Amino acid sequence: MKQSISLLFLRYLRFLARLQLRKNPQATIVGITGSAGKTSTLLACEAALKNHFKVKTNSGSNSESGIPLSILGLKVSDFSLLDWLKIALLAKIKLLTNWEKYDIFLVEMGIDSAAPPKNMDYLLSIIHPQIAIFLNVTAVHQQNFTGLDQIAAEKAKLANSAKIAIINPDDPLVVKYTTNPHRLFIPNLPVRAYCHTPLPNIYAISFGAAAALAGYLGLAPKTISNNLNKYFRLPPSRSSILHGLNHSTIIDSSYNSSPLAAKEMLDFLKTFPSPRIAVLGDMRELGLASPPAHRQLYQTALKSADTVIGVGPETQKYFKPPAFPNWWQATEFLKSHPELVSGSTLLVKGSQNTIYLEELVKSLLSPKALRLYRSKSLICRQSPYWLKVKSSFRNSSTASAK
Repeated sequence: MKQSISLLFLRYLRFLARLQLRKNPQATIVGITGSAGKTSTLLACEAALKNHFKVKTNSGSNSESGIPLSILGLKVSDFSLLDWLKIALLAKIKLLTNWEKYDIFLVEMGIDSAAPPKNMDYLLSIIHPQIAIFLNVTAVHQQNFTGLDQIAAEKAKLANSAKIAIINPDDPLVVKYTTNPHRLFIPNLPVRAYCHTPLPNIYAISFGAAAALAGYLGLAPKTISNNLNKYFRLPPSRSSILHGLNHSTIIDSSYNSSPLAAKEMLDFLKTFPSPRIAVLGDMRELGLASPPAHRQLYQTALKSADTVIGVGPETQKYFKPPAFPNWWQATEFLKSHPELVSGSTLLVKGSQNTIYLEELVKSLLSPKALRLYRSKSLICRQSPYWLKVKSSFRNSSTASAK
């Protein structure tokens, strides 16, 4: 019954979103998919096009509900029943009152399954981009797929249905499953070719995709490079470099994690002087790939860091101590060993569900960085809804441990 109501509500949102899109028939829609880097690519594309096009984005709302809500100009605040009822009413009002005009609509399109409504076919029934950007394929959400080939084939539906596909030529699965003959390749250039800010090289894919898109839309290479340097800003907790306690440096990549992204961040950590600490949380939703992926992550971490700390049940299985079930135990460990943290560079990376390493980052910030975080929202998942979720999770975990 609950599932049927949810599907009806999704179709209701889809219907209204389709009507809303008709108000901008001249707009070019750009869909962005991949296992990692979608939000960074969206922000890089937005920066590259700055001052030359009026751009709308869906700001990370990349799901079967998030995409139509972003089209209508709505956001969920606390995911309660009352909130959804309010949205059901506001959606019709927005259809009548939202006459926003834009030239380009940049849309993240994330899938969790090969079955509707969490697959690409369903997302394409909401919105049909003329330009597709296909970044990469890794073992994210693999528990809902038969393997990487099925993930690639599902994501490739976006690239193959668009007029133009901008693809990563260095990812064999992207190349294998993109059959669209009208395609452009993402340039294989280092980050410094586009942006002078120190960043892990995985951002080269995002900047390259943005350069390919902006070039296709008529912007000159020098204009694109200048725009990226001037306007690109990191999303919260994706490779942010922050000042920590005891003269430490924190590389905050706590928003999410996957095998590819974790490896890239560990390679980035190696560019910093010792002592180096890697605080690595579980990589979730890997299915049968989880054991080998976490074993490999630990071995890679040992080559990049002087100290490796695990957080979450998977790292406890496949990492050697110190490894902790939750973020607060890892935080207490680090705070009780100030000599370990002093002058160190700490990479903090983990998945979303129940890992929440952004809370560890907050606890290790210097007073100045903490004030900056509060004024500029540098850290992810700090809304009242998420703080309540994390508090509830900690309380229930602590109670069950007694």
